[in-house]
Amino acid sequence: MLSVTALPIPEPYRVKFRTLQSDVPGWEEFEEVVRPTLEKEFGRPLEEIFEYVDPVPCGAASIGQAHRARLKASNNTDDDKTRDVIVKVQYPAASWQVPADIECVGDFLKVCVYFGVVDEQSAKMSYDEFSRQFLAELDYNQERENLQTVHQSSLDPSAPYQKRGVVVPKPHDALCTGKVITMSYLPGPKLEEEAKRQLELLGIDTSGGISQIIKDAAKEAANNPDEVESGELVRRVTKRIDEAHHSPFSWKITASRMFSQLVGFDSILWAIRAARRVLLWSQAGAVVCIRSVPQLFVSERWVEWAGVHQTAAAQAQRLSLTAAWIDALFDVHGHQVFSLGVFNADPHPGNILVIEEEDGKPSTRLGLIDYGQCKHLKPDEQYKVARLILSVANKESDASIAAAFRDMNVKTSNDSTEFLANFARLMFGKFKPEFLSHDWHKKLHKQDKVLYFPKELSMVYRTSLLLRGLAISLQINTSIGEQWREHAQKAVERLKDKSISRK
Repeated sequence: MLSVTALPIPEPYRVKFRTLQSDVPGWEEFEEVVRPTLEKEFGRPLEEIFEYVDPVPCGAASIGQAHRARLKASNNTDDDKTRDVIVKVQYPAASWQVPADIECVGDFLKVCVYFGVVDEQSAKMSYDEFSRQFLAELDYNQERENLQTVHQSSLDPSAPYQKRGVVVPKPHDALCTGKVITMSYLPGPKLEEEAKRQLELLGIDTSGGISQIIKDAAKEAANNPDEVESGELVRRVTKRIDEAHHSPFSWKITASRMFSQLVGFDSILWAIRAARRVLLWSQAGAVVCIRSVPQLFVSERWVEWAGVHQTAAAQAQRLSLTAAWIDALFDVHGHQVFSLGVFNADPHPGNILVIEEEDGKPSTRLGLIDYGQCKHLKPDEQYKVARLILSVANKESDASIAAAFRDMNVKTSNDSTEFLANFARLMFGKFKPEFLSHDWHKKLHKQDKVLYFPKELSMVYRTSLLLRGLAISLQINTSIGEQWREHAQKAVERLKDKSISRK
């Protein structure tokens, strides 16, 4: 979570945390560890099952790693058109290492409790959920069932998957065990790789990290409030992007057009994207013009410039896909939380793929992988989470939002209505510049202190936090409540009578 959140995490830590998404250092050797494990689980040599298994893993996590492979025709019993698969294998030592790591966390919490850093009751509840959730990742049978449930849901035409172009791997049940999961292969890079390209296309220096980009924009907005309203700040952001790319052309976007779309903090994010897209499409048009004129009439400098910017159209197309990706991710996960009742609580960019077309270009289609941290919600839990989401999305009063929070059995020291309302807006509302301020958080937590946070809500929040962090990193500020309003409303209408009868 810390690798993608917009909160002010120091960049050296953020860089290290990114490796924990899908490329944990120290993956196991294929011949010495992976092959013996697979053959023990399958009960026969790999050559009898696969045409090949790539010995270099395509992804590595804390308890296992994944390898691309190709099934022999005789072992491809499903109706899939392809025999390309991913084989996810658990490390032999994970069965004792993961519990040992979790126990270390428990010991550390005991020290924190002893010195009064955290409350004993809340620490125990948090630790119990943490322990249960991560120990569940060792159960590949449960992960296979989670994957099967979500895959089946993705085939339902009434669900948003097909409409949004989101696909989920299909498990090959005959080649799944308690230590191995074999599933269909989805082509394309991880979204984390594509996100980095997107930011570079925006002309943004990513060396300082996403949080620094947002902090700089927020600081400028705070220091120049009049300029935000007048559109001058948007003009200067646009000018800065234009100057960062030494084009022989100067492409300007009027501040009035930008201001008519968004204001304040959102206008900064929108301006960066809009200015860069117009610049790229303009460059693409210029390249076409230059190449349509006989070179005799075009200077060598212009020909050289056209060569450098020949991919501008493709770059602009990539930027246009970003909003569609974010909308698709929120829509699908909203469906999982409020309709299916089974959702992936770990949708970080390493678990999201950008499905490539046959020509290698990215498309609007996404692939969702890794279902080791799925959370199951009961109907009454779905109803209560939906009510909380709607109270934030509909901008209800502090009292109403706090009441929805209390209905989920959230406990605080002072039971402050203002604290609960602001906490809920922080969780599920739009990201605001003050959220980056340490003083803002200190003020919030001086009002009250959380003693108990329900496990079902913590995993929903984890999911929303990861998705919002990804959106913000791509210069898109969105409200979780607004994105999930439709799904939450349907859940409330579907479950309202049942909830009343239980009371």
